Amino acid sequence: MMKRIFALLLCAATLLASLSFVGCDMSSNKKKTEKKEEDKGQYITAYLTDNVYDLDPAKAYTNEAVANVVSLMFDTLFKLDEKGKVRKSLVSEYVIEENPAAGEYKMQLYLHDTNWSDGTAISANDIVFAWKRLLEVDANYEAASLLFDIKNARAAKEGDCSIDDVRIYPAEQQMLEIYFEGPIDYDQFMLNLTSLALAPLRDDIVSKSDDWAKKPGTMVCSGPFKLGRVNVKTSTEEKFFDALHEYVDANGFDKMGQDGWKQTITDFMLERNIYYFRDNEEDRLKKSVTPYKITVDCSLTDEQLVAMYDAGMVMYIADVPLALRKDSSIAADAVIDDKSFSTNSIYLNQNAIVDNGTEEGAKLFADAKVRQALSLAIDRNAIVEAVVYAQAANGLVPTGVYEAGSAKSLFRNACTAPYEFLGTDAAKAASLLSEAGIKPSQYTFELTVAAYDEVHCAIADIIVENWKALGFNVSAKKIGTITNNDYYKYTDSIPVDISDDLYAEELRKGTFEAIIFDYVAFSADPFSVLAPFAKPFSGRGMDMSNPDEYLLTPHITGYDSEEYNAVMEEIFAEKTIANRAENLRKAEGILMNDLPIIPVVFNLDVTVMSKQLKRTDENYYNGLTFQKAKISGYAKYLETGKAYVTANFGELKFTECNECAYKEFELFKTANTIYSQYFLDEKEEKK
Repeated sequence: MMKRIFALLLCAATLLASLSFVGCDMSSNKKKTEKKEEDKGQYITAYLTDNVYDLDPAKAYTNEAVANVVSLMFDTLFKLDEKGKVRKSLVSEYVIEENPAAGEYKMQLYLHDTNWSDGTAISANDIVFAWKRLLEVDANYEAASLLFDIKNARAAKEGDCSIDDVRIYPAEQQMLEIYFEGPIDYDQFMLNLTSLALAPLRDDIVSKSDDWAKKPGTMVCSGPFKLGRVNVKTSTEEKFFDALHEYVDANGFDKMGQDGWKQTITDFMLERNIYYFRDNEEDRLKKSVTPYKITVDCSLTDEQLVAMYDAGMVMYIADVPLALRKDSSIAADAVIDDKSFSTNSIYLNQNAIVDNGTEEGAKLFADAKVRQALSLAIDRNAIVEAVVYAQAANGLVPTGVYEAGSAKSLFRNACTAPYEFLGTDAAKAASLLSEAGIKPSQYTFELTVAAYDEVHCAIADIIVENWKALGFNVSAKKIGTITNNDYYKYTDSIPVDISDDLYAEELRKGTFEAIIFDYVAFSADPFSVLAPFAKPFSGRGMDMSNPDEYLLTPHITGYDSEEYNAVMEEIFAEKTIANRAENLRKAEGILMNDLPIIPVVFNLDVTVMSKQLKRTDENYYNGLTFQKAKISGYAKYLETGKAYVTANFGELKFTECNECAYKEFELFKTANTIYSQYFLDEKEEKK
């Protein structure tokens, strides 16, 4: 009970901490107030059911909740506004120059005068680094194909030229020159640049460690917010066995197969990037970002969340817990948008050796009929009923993605013919297995799912039962995060304040048999969704086992269809985006017949927001928007928070502090050490 109490106190306490700025207006401290820059602003409380462990924008496409958070921390060159129009963001101006006689086609991007969260200017070099990182010959980033119009980009990815030959140059600190292979659809290229995966990154930060985006001390942000604080809870009862993880321990010895305590994030803080679009130190602090902090609580029970929302303490809910989706005050206030950018899906690993009772095993998922049968066995309507905020998937491309470069024409609306294997037909599924010579009872496999994602776990449980009904011996492999066991050479230690996400590692390494995740669109262009399944556009690192020849590698599932590859090549060769539509629909049709990925449900975008919270900055694509958010009646909001906590939790005492009249809170000795330190840090910050 005490741990739950402190999880609840954190959210309230962060609100009360902001009284340090409200109280400064008292006449007795007027002179001190005048010396301060200004009122630092409001705290906004939010709630996420998902934990977020890695905030690297290039990896934010397997979980919708992660993409939402990352969008607050990293700005993109362009954005899609609420009407689906491409607008400049980090880019202030752009110039297109064409010289057909010389075969030269280029674009110049001029950047706004804005800074990273450590005060360093965002430069053209940061764009070059981020893009070349995706294009490295041994890198695995599915978004790499979004850059293939750039001269030599595709050749560098395929090992046919040096990464230094990619024609992107920082002509000035804040001007980037991009040369293209030939004439392109520039509107489509700018649509690509709305992708978080192409956001600028700092070489001096990212190159230090694969874990750079896991904690405040090792990352900087270009967006309106930065990571301010992360609190983790380590279980003393549960462990996960890390059978895949290789690392070097503090003594320099290679290790394999470590087990560690289960670790979860209880809460984290997003703080305003005070350098975001400010011209100088004297420029008004809240010119571009209104809130001072966003407190994100991942730890509340369902009952606590309802109580805090009803009491006016939680202002925004990004993901409603399952138990509250049908009958609660939160569900009653939910605003649902059927235009989303993610499809809950399953990868089937065609290279996985599945136990079939023999010593050799078998590549069960290499047979298309098996994949088709598994898709037909899924009761998507039952899943929709269980998770509520979803639609049965009738394709892979999500519901908000464009048909041909405009939000007025959506891809899903143009796909009228149903796909044969996305319905539910258990009898037909059994028949397909029989045709393939498969006796399900002989096969045993696992469906991997993130243990910390209750929605994905609920979906996985239903699918496991559906596949058991076919006769397979299948179970849900629920794995999560453990205490970090990576040796960090820059500090000569093993940082324990970050987590190793075993689920994410299994997904990225392709060591799963079947795995469930959110397939998030890299941009609002359907090509970005479909391209990675074609070997030339998979973004996978080259096979360099033969020193005389680099070979393309297929999608992480092992899928490699000559027909599909050829169609995607045709689509890429067509440089007028409107003329791609027919072939894009054809490509999805091939994919939905071969089914290396099984679409389950389209995720619906759900917002639960207090009437006190106002947001004037909304995007069509790119996640959450709090840049211009503001709480009306803020003083009353603080009073409500204090009254609620005081009435329910006697452990928290409020005492007046003479200087600046701010509220200081003290905890009894039974307080959790992490939270105690958190409050002390907050107090020191205000002094």
